[in-house]
Amino acid sequence: MTNLKQRLCRSAALALALSTVAMADAASAQTAQRRVRLTIAAQSLDRALEQVARQSGNDILFTRATVAGVQAPALNGAFAAETAVRQLIAGTSLTVTRDAAGALIVRPLLAAAQQTPLTAPTASAVAASESDIVVTGKFSDGVEAALDVKRNADSISDAVVAADIGKLPAFNVAEALQRVPGVTIVREAGEGQFISVRGLGPNFQAVTFDGMPLAYNENIRNSGQSGRQFRLQVLPATLIDSVVVIKSPTADLVEGGIGSTVDIRLIDPLDRKPFIAASAFAGYEERTDTVNPNGSLSAGWRNADETFGVFGGVSYSKREVQFDRLRTGWETAVVAGLGSIRIPSDAQTYLELENRERISGVLGVQWRPAPNLEFSVDGLVSQFNNETTERRLTYYIPSQISRLDVSSAVVEDGRLVAGTIRGARIRNYAEYLDQSHRNSQLNATMKLDLGDWHIEPRFSYARADSDLDTPIQRVQYRTANGQGGDLTFDFRGDPLDTGSINALYTSLDLTDPSKMIYESFAVRPINSRDEDKTGVLNISRNLDFGLGALRFTKLAFGGQYSDRYRDYQRRDRSTTVLRDGVTRTDAFLDYPTPSNAFDQSIDTFQSWTNVDWDLFNKSYVLKDEFDGVNPSTDDLVATAADLQNSYRIGEEIAAGYGRVDFAADLGRVPLSGNLGLRYVYTATDVLGTTVSPVVDAAGKVSTAATPNRTKASYSTWLPSFNASFGLTDEIKLRLAASRTMTRPSLSELRNSINTNSVTVTNIYNLGAAALADPTINLTASAGNPNLRPYTSWNYDLSFEWYFKRFGAFTAAAFHKDISDYIASDFETRSLAFSVSDGSTLPVDVLVSTPTNVGDATISGIEFGYTNRLPFGFGITATATFTTSDLKLNSSSAGTRSAGVMGVSDTSYSITPFFESGPFEFNVSYTYRSAYMTDSGAVVTSLPTTDDVVAYYQDGYGIVDLGASYQLRPNVELFAQAVNILDQRQVSYAGTRDEVSEIHTFGRTVNLGVRAKF
Repeated sequence: MTNLKQRLCRSAALALALSTVAMADAASAQTAQRRVRLTIAAQSLDRALEQVARQSGNDILFTRATVAGVQAPALNGAFAAETAVRQLIAGTSLTVTRDAAGALIVRPLLAAAQQTPLTAPTASAVAASESDIVVTGKFSDGVEAALDVKRNADSISDAVVAADIGKLPAFNVAEALQRVPGVTIVREAGEGQFISVRGLGPNFQAVTFDGMPLAYNENIRNSGQSGRQFRLQVLPATLIDSVVVIKSPTADLVEGGIGSTVDIRLIDPLDRKPFIAASAFAGYEERTDTVNPNGSLSAGWRNADETFGVFGGVSYSKREVQFDRLRTGWETAVVAGLGSIRIPSDAQTYLELENRERISGVLGVQWRPAPNLEFSVDGLVSQFNNETTERRLTYYIPSQISRLDVSSAVVEDGRLVAGTIRGARIRNYAEYLDQSHRNSQLNATMKLDLGDWHIEPRFSYARADSDLDTPIQRVQYRTANGQGGDLTFDFRGDPLDTGSINALYTSLDLTDPSKMIYESFAVRPINSRDEDKTGVLNISRNLDFGLGALRFTKLAFGGQYSDRYRDYQRRDRSTTVLRDGVTRTDAFLDYPTPSNAFDQSIDTFQSWTNVDWDLFNKSYVLKDEFDGVNPSTDDLVATAADLQNSYRIGEEIAAGYGRVDFAADLGRVPLSGNLGLRYVYTATDVLGTTVSPVVDAAGKVSTAATPNRTKASYSTWLPSFNASFGLTDEIKLRLAASRTMTRPSLSELRNSINTNSVTVTNIYNLGAAALADPTINLTASAGNPNLRPYTSWNYDLSFEWYFKRFGAFTAAAFHKDISDYIASDFETRSLAFSVSDGSTLPVDVLVSTPTNVGDATISGIEFGYTNRLPFGFGITATATFTTSDLKLNSSSAGTRSAGVMGVSDTSYSITPFFESGPFEFNVSYTYRSAYMTDSGAVVTSLPTTDDVVAYYQDGYGIVDLGASYQLRPNVELFAQAVNILDQRQVSYAGTRDEVSEIHTFGRTVNLGVRAKF
């Protein structure tokens, strides 16, 4: 507690210091005469002026009363801000002047004649004389800016926009996006990590950095791999200007997202006055009772001529989190005295402690040496470290069910929900690793106007390294069979509703290390590198010719070339031995676990001690190979099994596109839109190793490692069509049709097979005797380099009603018809396992392999509503309703239906907010209904329904809140709380009666100060 108070004091001192500095006067502004490209729809003047201010970066001051009832024409082209305003007010009784600070002031002609603006009015003077002048920086400003992006987009899109520098509506990019219609997020330890759009998971989203591809970090936490899922948690939300979710593509977009294209954008330095922005906050984690410092600093500068600008920023964040996962499953067994019933699978308590630390930097440079020429460079670097300690107990149930005390058994609806096993077996297991995820991205762009032609060559380099500074270390202790005390379990009631079970414990004292038998210490280094180099050429020109009522307004064409490379290396070692002179004692298993472990998810539980990692790391080495237990893959010579678990993939993409924009007047309804076609060619080169047992003439089994290389290619035509009808100045109707594609995950393309790590260790240590253990896991996962990409025909309809003063109501319908859907196929293969005596043991293992299994459809509707209410209140809300179906078409399984992973039938977000003077407050409730977490489909040879049961994440809602108080126009205090109702996530297997996981992660609270100069 003393440390907590000290950290709070340090954080408060930091916030106070920043507040004091922030009270200095802001620097003088530079006059703005730079031309910027503006796209403003015909609409009310107040909204048009606000959009010019945002798109140009120039302050524009006006009163609502002054511009009430005035309609502004459409603007499309390059303008100086003042010139744009003069065109908007042409023919009205308004005029525009510029004050000494560079702000544009729109006034009636008579008022302007009576005033000669010599100095910039102070904030208080403006408030006193023109109390309804639009103010920037509040929550609603970001909401309104996002609506502007949506309204002016050339296809169906949504956005999240920072209300001001460093003011995205959440500290995590994924959590900010969950308020967008059709977007749901996948959380890890309560923190948003991936997003799904319109029911399609993270692999189906093409995430780009200012329109260019990003590299992907690999999942090196376990044997599962993520491939093309981008981890949004590595991005510094405080340095992001906006995130745009493009739901109906245009031909010039980089392909890859059947769900959406998610474009992350930084600030353009020439679009902003010089500034310095800083934030500092203390982050409190309830489960670990810790406070950590977080902060960011960014600055932008442009010269007086506004031809050269620089933007840069750094961000630091740290979290110490604890999350508890109670996992089990259900299976059918014959129990003496009870017959054939459903019983719980092994119950496992996963206690995970993570130290997450991220430092990120961004840099942007813009240079405009001539009005028709511009160069820009944008860079992103992020280092995300995650030190993870897992402490786990396994209560074996099926293998011990013969010792069930039938008199204690409680059977409900054919399920054994409670009972006591007299003489159980317990496993005490631990895992430790230190992950390092590095991301770097560099984009370079040139924009050249030659007469009517616009030429834009672009280049990007992206790299993502995922390494283990400390490799995965796994230690296992177990009791002897039947020597784990009396095990009591109680799953009665409704665990899905309560988020808890009644009891799970044994009579054995699990704080006594002498009761456990040491079995193994295994080490697994993993290193992954993903690299992308992309070049893009975009050429366009404005047109002005027509065919009858149809006018063609723009022609664009270009191409893309990308070279992606993935190198994934894994090593497995069970050859750990004690250093000379060191003896393993009970102290090696005497590390206490937190007292609050599972205090919410298990009503009656027990404390236990676990592995002391310091002792293990000091005391062990890899025999004859490495002095210690912290090698990288480069430190170890690859064995046949290592080669089988590693792979390299090369992927080359060549694309070309053509696009034409058009417009027409259908009576009094203006029509605009675009029609395009994109051709994409993809070639893959996959390197791997096939390992198989070989029996010689004498009957001796050895391992044969055969390098293999698979080359494949495919090409795809991707047409797109978008049309927008301006039914009124405030109402738009959009239609869209397109064909999109998503390439298979890079990990799915691998030429490798990954086996269970505990199985590998046990067979190495025990040989064939390990197969007698009924708890052994004889499953594995493989890749398939011959996979075809997903393709989808998409049809969209969007109704958008923008209110005159603030807000909008939107409704959209969508349908996706997906071909070549990928799911797991299963077959039994004979794999070669190494044994400690140097021999090879062939073992039959059930291997899951991704394959193109059939077609899927996803249909849905989504709604969005934003409006201000009386007395300073407002609301923004979204809702999405989705249906999905997967038709499997396999020669052995026939055609049958199954579910699509990750699709919730219902999801919604409701965010009421309040703004009054310097105070603002918002609370957000986001919910998604149950969704499948695996395919749960019989494709070929799985023998029973137990093997193919589908697992579901139950419906889940979370409440977050944010608040701020403006001390001065440029300084505010803020607070944010995540999961304030302390909700838990619950999963089930096949039916809601069979709970499979309860996940507890607690609350997070952030308190800090934000300033801008």
